Amino acid sequence: MSQESAKPEEALPEEVREIIEKIKNMSEDDLLKLADEYRERIVSVKTQRRQLVEENRKLRAQRRQLIEEKRQLTARLQEVRRRRNELMEQLRQLKSERDKVREELEKKREQLELARKLAEKEGDLAKLSLRRLQRRLEELEWKQMTSVLPPEAERRIVEEISRLEELIERVRKAKQQVLSIMELEAELKALRLRSRDLTQRINEIREAIGEVKREIQSLVERIEEYNKKIDSLSSEINERSAILDDLSKQLDLLYTVYREIMVRLRELKLARQYRMSLEELERKRREVMEKYKRGEPLSLQELRILYGEFDEILGKG
Repeated sequence: MSQESAKPEEALPEEVREIIEKIKNMSEDDLLKLADEYRERIVSVKTQRRQLVEENRKLRAQRRQLIEEKRQLTARLQEVRRRRNELMEQLRQLKSERDKVREELEKKREQLELARKLAEKEGDLAKLSLRRLQRRLEELEWKQMTSVLPPEAERRIVEEISRLEELIERVRKAKQQVLSIMELEAELKALRLRSRDLTQRINEIREAIGEVKREIQSLVERIEEYNKKIDSLSSEINERSAILDDLSKQLDLLYTVYREIMVRLRELKLARQYRMSLEELERKRREVMEKYKRGEPLSLQELRILYGEFDEILGKG
């Protein structure tokens, strides 16, 4: 309720109603003292309220600042979490790719082991000159076609040709096997390098994820600290707001009593003025009576005074 509006007396606290009742029977001097007392109390309460309003204003400013700083930290936390999710997805893809490389690496190792076992069976065949064997075969075939040989010599040439053809095929396969081993070894080397590169990248990503997680933890802790500070300030603001409400109610009651005192003082002042006017009129009536006795002419106003029309005269006054 505002200070300007009056409260219905039945809605006032018992203590205030009792004070108002006492005011009706107090002397002017006592009322003046009481008015001074209530003015001081009003000034004191208004000072307290003004101080609390200023304190609350500062506390709200601090809280707004903390809320803004917390908002920035929260935005950073969201950004860092998105970065963590991106890194986790990269890590998942890299690990999947490395698993495939390792699986391929294992297959190539098995193939290389099998190829080496096959190469061991052929001994040093791969070292033989395929060109020389081919040239020898051609010489024998030419000799067989261009020479007339005894049956025994013919048989030996045929057997040697057959043996050379078989040997050439084995040498060719041995050389192919050696080439296959070299290709497998090259593929294995490339796969090992790829695996090491993926492992290095995975470790880098894991380290980056670790840093991001540490930043997230730090941000979460800082945000929690801000929450505590904001809650503490909100609690202080609420406490002061409750006190402000109480002070406003006190001020309303003080003003209510103070207005009653001033109304009563005005009533006493008017009553005193009225008594003074009556005394003054009585004095004038005596003067008019003396004038009348002396036979002097009287004015209309003097006649009214003489015949006691005080109320009309006071009303005009």
